[in-house]
Amino acid sequence: MNPQTHLAIDGYVDAIPAPGLGWGTATFDLIHSPADADTPDTVYACTTADPRIADVLLREIQPGDLLRVTGILVQPDDPQAPARFTVDALEVLEAAPAPVIGNCG
Repeated sequence: MNPQTHLAIDGYVDAIPAPGLGWGTATFDLIHSPADADTPDTVYACTTADPRIADVLLREIQPGDLLRVTGILVQPDDPQAPARFTVDALEVLEAAPAPVIGNCG
């Protein structure tokens, strides 16, 4: 049995969140950078089954946004696989900078 831990993680969204397998679900990867520069980044494979959180993820969240997610962390049996994180709360700490659009003409 895989150990489960309830916690909050701050991290950056790696790519545009995608719809999950069922209605009201979404998936995304979150990159957590530890304060210790010698410790490598951790990638968490995140999912949510909360339709309100899924809606925010699919309509408002962009790559580079800094989020705080709270939920259940499950360590996989395969140490090379990313940890799975089931999100039950989400807070946007900082939006990614908007892309600069150059002048036309």
